Amino acid sequence: MWPIPTLDHKLVSVIFSPDALVCSWISSFAKASADRDKQLVLRAYKRYPLNNLELEHCVLFNPTIIKKYISSFLQEHNLEDAFVTFIVRGPSVTEQFVAMPTSTPHRADFGIASSSRSLLWEYRYVYPNDHGQFVFYVYSVPRSLVLQYQLIAIAAQCNLITMTTQTMALLSAYKNIFGTAFRRSQLAVDMMRCNNTIDDLIGIDTVNRMISGAGHIVGDERLSVAAAAGLFCSERLE
Repeated sequence: MWPIPTLDHKLVSVIFSPDALVCSWISSFAKASADRDKQLVLRAYKRYPLNNLELEHCVLFNPTIIKKYISSFLQEHNLEDAFVTFIVRGPSVTEQFVAMPTSTPHRADFGIASSSRSLLWEYRYVYPNDHGQFVFYVYSVPRSLVLQYQLIAIAAQCNLITMTTQTMALLSAYKNIFGTAFRRSQLAVDMMRCNNTIDDLIGIDTVNRMISGAGHIVGDERLSVAAAAGLFCSERLE
């Protein structure tokens, strides 16, 4: 009889993007923390540049080096027993915002079911618009691609619990920023103002207010940290 190791209630996010692999470890502040205005803390962050077609169009062409990066991050911070989430960015991920006449549609109403045998797809209600309709975020990815990422998680011995898109993670981050004051009506105003580009709603100042330890993060890397924070909040492991 072989005992099953206990999983640690820590969450590591791995973002697969066209030019880099980004690993983040975010956790909650202890209740006794003096920095109570910030809900989260960035415990560790590492960006591994991908310059030699290791990852192209979301396809893992060099799984050996990808596995090495993930494993080294987990080992360096003693996170081998942590939960892991994957965020996939790239042209193989199809994303769109769709307006529907009801806030509770059936999957068949999106017109994707007939062609979804080779795809994994999901949707999420986002906000009501000015025309009495309801806007949903719809995303899909080839099943063959999902299998690749599942295999890399097995090879790296990751406790993979979620695989999603950056947009989905950022929507969760936006909701967490407002906390109990979150209103879909305000999200509607913000999303329509930026043409449904959630990336434009989360600036570096917002990230620094939400997450302690993210002061060294600059430029577009703020989105990687915000996405990791969004996934942590959606999973709420601590």
